[in-house]
Amino acid sequence: MSSSLIILIVMLFGMLLIGAPVIMAIGTSALAYFFISPGMVDSLMMYAHRMFTGMDSFIYVCIPLFMLSGELMARTGLMDKIVDFARIFVGRLQGGVAYVAILANMMFGCVSGSGIACIAALGPIEVSMMEKERYNKDFSAALVATSALQGPIIPPSIPAVMFAGLTSVSVGAMFVGQIVPGVMLGVVHIMIVAFMARKYNFPKSEVHFTVKEKLQISLKALGAIGMVVVVLGGIMSGIFTATEASGIAVIYVLVLDLAVTHRLKLSELWECLKVSAKGTATVYLIIGFTSVISWILSVENVPIMLSSFIQNTNMSPYLFLFLFNIFILFNGMWISDSAQQVLYAPIFTPLFVAMGCSPIHIGVVFVINIMIGMITPPFGMALYTVCGVTGCDLKKVVKKSLPFTIGCIFILFLVSYCPLLVLTLPRMMGYPV
Repeated sequence: MSSSLIILIVMLFGMLLIGAPVIMAIGTSALAYFFISPGMVDSLMMYAHRMFTGMDSFIYVCIPLFMLSGELMARTGLMDKIVDFARIFVGRLQGGVAYVAILANMMFGCVSGSGIACIAALGPIEVSMMEKERYNKDFSAALVATSALQGPIIPPSIPAVMFAGLTSVSVGAMFVGQIVPGVMLGVVHIMIVAFMARKYNFPKSEVHFTVKEKLQISLKALGAIGMVVVVLGGIMSGIFTATEASGIAVIYVLVLDLAVTHRLKLSELWECLKVSAKGTATVYLIIGFTSVISWILSVENVPIMLSSFIQNTNMSPYLFLFLFNIFILFNGMWISDSAQQVLYAPIFTPLFVAMGCSPIHIGVVFVINIMIGMITPPFGMALYTVCGVTGCDLKKVVKKSLPFTIGCIFILFLVSYCPLLVLTLPRMMGYPV
C-alpha cells in the first residue's frame, strides 16, 4: 500500500470524523490522491471520467423514479390510508398502535424503497398517533426510526438496485431475496413490542371502527395495496424489469390521483420533482465520487492484496463473513449507506464469490448491514431524521432504540449464516443464484 493511498484513507476518514459532508469528504480525498501521488497529475482527466462512468448505468434510472413514487404517495394522502388500514387489524391489541406503526412502515417500504422517505412521510403521523394513545414520545420516535429499516429491504429497494449495479447481479433476484429478511425484521420488531407491552402495560387503542368504516378504509387503502401488487407482481412474474417497474409506479400514482383521490396540485407535483431531484443528486454524487476511490483502490491492487491475505490465512467463509459484518457495522456508525456500498461492494463481493458464496446472499446481507447503520450513532441518519420531524431529543431516542437495534443485528447474523432464508425464493422464481 503506497503512502499516497494511506494519505487518501486518513483524509477521507478524518473528514468524516470531524463531521464534513459525506460528498465533500469523498470527492476531496479522491481528488487529493491525483496531486499527492507521483505522476498522477497527468491522469487527472480520469477523475472526471471515472466519476461519470460510475453514475452511467441504466439500472440507476429507477432510483429517482422510486423516490418520486414515494413522494407522490405521501402527497396524495395514500400514506394515511395505509396507517388506518393497519389499525383495523392490530389497533385493538395491547400495544396495538405500535404494531400499526411497524406494519405501516412495512407497507410503505413496498412502494418507496427508502427508509428516510418512510420516516419523513409517516413519522409525524405515527408519533402523533402514539402520543394520543399515551405512549412515550421518545419510544415512539425510536420505533418509527428502527422499523423504517424495512423500507429499503422489502422490495423495491434502492440499496438493492445500487448493489446490483455495482456488482452486475440480477436486480430481480435481489428484490425477491430480500422479501423474507425484510419480513423477519418486521416480526422481530413486533416480538419486542409484544414483550414490552406486557412488561410496561402498554395501552389498548380507544379508537373503534364500525363495519362500515372498516369497509371504507379498506377500499381507500386498495390504491396503495394495488401498487404493491403491480410493482412486485410485475417484477417477480417477469412482465417488466425493476427499472420499468419504477416508471410504472410513478404512472400508477398519477393515474390513481387523477381518477380517485384528486389531491395532487401542480405546485405539489413540482415540489415532489424537486425533492426527488435533490435526493437523487446526493445519491448520484456519492456514487460518482466513490467510484473514483474504487478505481484508485484497484490501481493500488487493494483487492488483490486482500484476496492474497485471505488465501494465506486459510480463513473460512464463516469467519470472513463474521469479520465483514463487524467491519460494516463499525463503518455504519459514521459512513453513509451509499458510500459504504460503492466503496466496499466491488471489493468484497468477488472475494466471497471466490469462497463459494452466492452474490445474492452477500448482497442481501450487505444491504441489511448498511441499513442498520442508519440507526447507529453518531451518524445514524434515520435517528437524526426522526428527531427532526418530531422534535425529540437524540440521546433519548438512541436509548429507546437499543432493544430494536439489537433485534436487527440478531436478524443480520441469522440471515448471514442461513443462506436459504435469502436464496429459497429466488430459486423458486427461477433466478440464477
